[in-house]
Amino acid sequence: MIETTQVMRAALKVVLPLLAIGAAVVAARRRSPNPRETLALTAPDPSATAAWIIVFVALFVGSDVVMHWRGPWDWTPWRDAPLFVSICRVLGVCILGPIAEELIFRAVLYERLLRVGLDSRLVVVILAAAWAVLHYSYSGGVISLIFVGGLFLGAARRQTGSVVPSILMHIAWNLYAIW
Repeated sequence: MIETTQVMRAALKVVLPLLAIGAAVVAARRRSPNPRETLALTAPDPSATAAWIIVFVALFVGSDVVMHWRGPWDWTPWRDAPLFVSICRVLGVCILGPIAEELIFRAVLYERLLRVGLDSRLVVVILAAAWAVLHYSYSGGVISLIFVGGLFLGAARRQTGSVVPSILMHIAWNLYAIW
């Protein structure tokens, strides 16, 4: 039988990112009649997207080889968890969470900071720092890595003009990190 608190925690991993995605869409609709454009949900160049993903995967796998930030490959929590909990964990942490964070940071906040006149390179740095601070519960080394990752996510957004590459990059990172 699944423990109630375990189900609630698993459900929150899905519900909270869904609420954040909804908030980003509402904010985009208030700004423009075309929320896809406002959220930079445009089709990026496939080869540029693939290149960004490959470089990003190399960054986080390489950093793990050097820093061992993800820890050992321990399948016990997955084996012991109820299927519902594991599904919610993957859906919330690996899919919906990255979509929510990228829509907020690399779409909504990115555009708002550009509108106040900041240079796009400075916006990338500011948002990478804010994103790293959001992950304050991790060690200093991991927060530094998250900052560098945020620079890459922002650079991909800036270079492609789309948030799609950064969403895919972030999903890849979280899929690697969660196991």
